[in-house]
Amino acid sequence: MYLPAFAKRFGASVILTGLAATSVSAQSVENFYKGKTVSVLVGFTTGNGADSYARLVARWYAKYLPGAPNVVVQNMPGSGSLTMTNNLYNVAAKDGTVFGIFNRNVSLEPLMGNANARFDPRKFTWLGSTNTEPSLCVAWHSSPVSAIKDVQEREFAVAATGLNANSGLVPTVLNRVMGAKFKVIMGYPGSNEMSLAMERGEVEGRCGWSRSSLMTTKPQWVSEKKINLLLQAGLQKSPLMPDVPLAMDSVKDEADRQLLKLAVAWDEMAWPFAAPPDIPADRAKALRDAFASVLKDPELVVQAGREGLDLNYVSPAQIERILDDVYATPATVISTLQGIVRAK
Repeated sequence: MYLPAFAKRFGASVILTGLAATSVSAQSVENFYKGKTVSVLVGFTTGNGADSYARLVARWYAKYLPGAPNVVVQNMPGSGSLTMTNNLYNVAAKDGTVFGIFNRNVSLEPLMGNANARFDPRKFTWLGSTNTEPSLCVAWHSSPVSAIKDVQEREFAVAATGLNANSGLVPTVLNRVMGAKFKVIMGYPGSNEMSLAMERGEVEGRCGWSRSSLMTTKPQWVSEKKINLLLQAGLQKSPLMPDVPLAMDSVKDEADRQLLKLAVAWDEMAWPFAAPPDIPADRAKALRDAFASVLKDPELVVQAGREGLDLNYVSPAQIERILDDVYATPATVISTLQGIVRAK
């Protein structure tokens, strides 16, 4: 197509202007972060899966964030990571110097009408997730329970932090949709304490435990057969655990399937990282780009393998789609889950 000379000059001018603006923006981001400290908040105690992923990401993050700031990890446990999530949304600086990782299904709390959940998950500046994975229900080797059918026949005590965490919500919903008899003992601070409770005989097992967290903190329990893998809860079976039954396969009633989906859809964003809302657009982009680049770093991939951490990058757009889908759940299903939670 023929273009007059002035149009060609105008087009070239627009391109050059755009390139200049991009260059200025990149320089601005680099200048902002240079000499700064970026804090990675973890909503749990040390030594669990979320903490391991946070420290893994933090070690390589400065390499890909313009300005190469100092990156530090800060643990902020409480209420199954609800404390940290509220802090990230309402208190943390909205300048791009803070982001964090919290429990995957904390994003469900506002939908459940939890007045203590003072945030809208759809407004976070999502960076992505390090993985997508179903969670597990396991039994300590000394328990007579060795398969999920046993839990449908007798009471089975499991440790949990609270109902706003997988450890409490998953077994509670499985009681409803599968006729299981999980006795959920809540109030444990974190993963380490729940594992210790199994060893001490305070409980017989755990439910809603991520495979990565298990393989990071207690891989010998698998190799030494200290635990039995009873069930995986998620939307689809993990190829890493083909012989472990998937809860969704045993639930035939459509209303129950929707209820279970509402409780376990969060496994698709297993280890979610987010920054506060309203961060300047150029810094938000830099944070997201750095997160995606970190997960492709060859050295990080090798280190993740050494630590037993699975990697399967989940983009911010994928997380936003999960949230949109879940928040569009029929009101009757949401009401049913609200009733289950309130009953506890």
